[in-house]
Amino acid sequence: MCGKRTTIAVWWSLLAWMLQLSIIQLGQAQRIIGEKFPQSGDRVYEPKISDLYITVNARYRTLELTWRNFNDPTGFIVLTEHYPIRAFEQKLYYVTYDDLQTTTTAAAQPSTTPRSSNGFGEDDTGSGSEDLANGMESMMTTTTMVTEQPAVSTTPMVEVGWEYDHWDEYGERKKPVLFSIQPMYVNGWTATDIIYNREWLDQADITTSCYGYYAYFINANGTILSEHCMKLYPTWMNDLRSHVGQFRMRELFIPGTHDSASYKKSSNYQENIVTKYSLTQDDDIRKQLLQGVRYIDLRVGYYKVSNPQFWANHGITRLHPLKQILSQVRDYALETNEIIILDVQEFPVGFGKQYDVHDKLVRLLNETLHDVMADPSISWDGRLSEIWAGNKTVILCYDHEYAIRSYPHVVWRSVEQKWGDVQSLEELKSFLFKVHSPYYFRFSNRPVADMAELTPDPWGIITDRYGGLRKMADSVNRFVTKWYFEELGPMANVVAVDFIRGTNIIDAAIYWNQKRIPSGK
Repeated sequence: MCGKRTTIAVWWSLLAWMLQLSIIQLGQAQRIIGEKFPQSGDRVYEPKISDLYITVNARYRTLELTWRNFNDPTGFIVLTEHYPIRAFEQKLYYVTYDDLQTTTTAAAQPSTTPRSSNGFGEDDTGSGSEDLANGMESMMTTTTMVTEQPAVSTTPMVEVGWEYDHWDEYGERKKPVLFSIQPMYVNGWTATDIIYNREWLDQADITTSCYGYYAYFINANGTILSEHCMKLYPTWMNDLRSHVGQFRMRELFIPGTHDSASYKKSSNYQENIVTKYSLTQDDDIRKQLLQGVRYIDLRVGYYKVSNPQFWANHGITRLHPLKQILSQVRDYALETNEIIILDVQEFPVGFGKQYDVHDKLVRLLNETLHDVMADPSISWDGRLSEIWAGNKTVILCYDHEYAIRSYPHVVWRSVEQKWGDVQSLEELKSFLFKVHSPYYFRFSNRPVADMAELTPDPWGIITDRYGGLRKMADSVNRFVTKWYFEELGPMANVVAVDFIRGTNIIDAAIYWNQKRIPSGK
């Protein structure tokens, strides 16, 4: 009997050690969510893409990782700033509970009530405002919250880290990775505490494909299974020109941004109520285009006594002189010959019911963009090859019937935007899946844009019920990517999102465009 009890005790000790080992990874994130490793016969979503993506959290500007089809339950994901790396070496640290507690105190006392999570981590947006500083404190924590002290506080625990050989001006040395994790799921997502360095993107140009950060799938021995990077797609349409040239714009999956000019270069954590609900992007137009955005959603305000008079707005908030935005689009088109849809969608300030301001605006658009504007006579029935043949690749759209009738040689009919005007993840999912159902599908060559973001209601803005557009975007962006990689991808046309660095919608678009066949073939 004594031997049996001893055996049971040994097994329980081994089980406890394995549990401790699994929860104390070096540089763990706040949460890990995903889908379990599939058993034989389990159904898994198509497409079966084995990939790893690096995104940026809109609120905290920290890095996030999303992985798909990582089928090695003993393997790891590591994050670095360097490439190439030959291999990684494991390093074990032995710590006591008292040592560990100092790194988990903040996690044990979150600043806000934890939000509900199920399945792949579908949180709702919550309610009420959140203090940003407290939010950052709760973000910079390890995965598992320690709330009760074990019976024996001096029991040693194992912390697993990874390092690699790095050469710099000081010679060769061992360098620890920025972050590591052993995935519990075949498909999953995790936050990290690594602050995104936006200077990496400042150094990028149209020849850049990877920048800043590199993530690796490795096995338990540190052997690299695959390498991945933070990606740019500065010329993806030209890169696929032989394939997509015979497509109409309605037949392509075109990644875009909502309120594309609603950014602020000096944006910081201490936002006020205006910036919390007016900024929708973190990068200027050129950087959005470098990332692969090809649909620019523009709102224009007119200020009669101002100089300049035309501004890029978000609602009544004016943000940038319009000519600055137009110049970025023009310069990029001249530099790359990429096809860009510039969609002037709303006129929230100064236009009134008269048409004279529209006349002024169309003249400004024509003067600034005339050497890159695609001929409207090609129409939405035309194919991309016809646009490239004219050597002018900016499709200037205008959402006003007067301008369409009066300036048919200048502007194209606008993209049809589909809005859900919803405030929660489940409502957004329901709306997007509904507009993609066969019942709602409309056969037309005019492009259709899914506005794949949450929309706060006016009272919610006044009371700051949602905590700002950044918080709302973070609650949905990873799921939007998942939907368009999977069920919605085959039929998607234009998809516009907030804070696009928090998504991989561009990767999804390129993937599905390569699989599509143009009409008539």
